[in-house]
Amino acid sequence: MDVLVIGAGPAGMAAAHAARAAGATVRVLDASDGTGGQYWRHLPATRPAARERLLHHQWDRYRRLDEALDSDPGVTVSLEAHVWAIGQDDAGLTVHVSHGDVDGSGQRTETLRPQRLVLATGAHDRTLPVPGWTLPGVVTAGAAQALAKGERLAIGERVVVAGSGPFLLPVTASLLQAGASVVGV
Repeated sequence: MDVLVIGAGPAGMAAAHAARAAGATVRVLDASDGTGGQYWRHLPATRPAARERLLHHQWDRYRRLDEALDSDPGVTVSLEAHVWAIGQDDAGLTVHVSHGDVDGSGQRTETLRPQRLVLATGAHDRTLPVPGWTLPGVVTAGAAQALAKGERLAIGERVVVAGSGPFLLPVTASLLQAGASVVGV
């Protein structure tokens, strides 16, 4: 493979698509059991949402990218693939991967030697301690959105969304769609 992309969220999917457009063979790894990352988090195929498209920003873009990568013989997407080490030896770059359920038996390991590596591992909440931040019912914006998008659960009936930055707006939308009454942002 010419390009190895670690992460199958929006950035990883876009990187894989761009690499293919440039003629590279591509492998995409993600620890999740589906593509889309945190941004396009969706319910498992065993219990899909009836109107998934309405629950996600730019859902049509996700579907186009996912279908393009899935149908392209020059792209291999490996899910439940956990990168546990990246190194370099005399032969070049090495990426060590464990495949399978992280808590399960029967995992298999693999060492990859890509020509190029793209790290698109996503983002995480930056939690800052404020008075009351450890109280029951206080969660990060990312956790609230993960529950709303991934499980269709609101973190409460009446919710206040606090913090800074544009991420609060899609979090608020996800909470409203999950049935919460957002009383303040």
